[in-house]
Amino acid sequence: MKNPKFWNLMKAGSVLGWFFIFFGTFFPFEGGAMNIIWWCILLGWGVGHPLELMSSLPIAKDKGISLQTAFVKTMIFGFTWWLPLKMGVTQD
Repeated sequence: MKNPKFWNLMKAGSVLGWFFIFFGTFFPFEGGAMNIIWWCILLGWGVGHPLELMSSLPIAKDKGISLQTAFVKTMIFGFTWWLPLKMGVTQD
């Protein structure tokens, strides 16, 4: 957890999650497991990332990062952006 490469890999996973959401939006899955997975990721990202703003914005403010940057990065990467920042593993 103290390795920046780990967090970069996690961020890539978050971006892949967004691609999966957009893909499923434009090319809906016809039932089955993929449809369930798509709904789970959509709800997780769509609800989770906005809720994480309560944690990420104060951390960004303490680190001198603009609230706009913190908002965008939290919405894209979620905790994979702000948690390593808080732990001092990464800098922005």
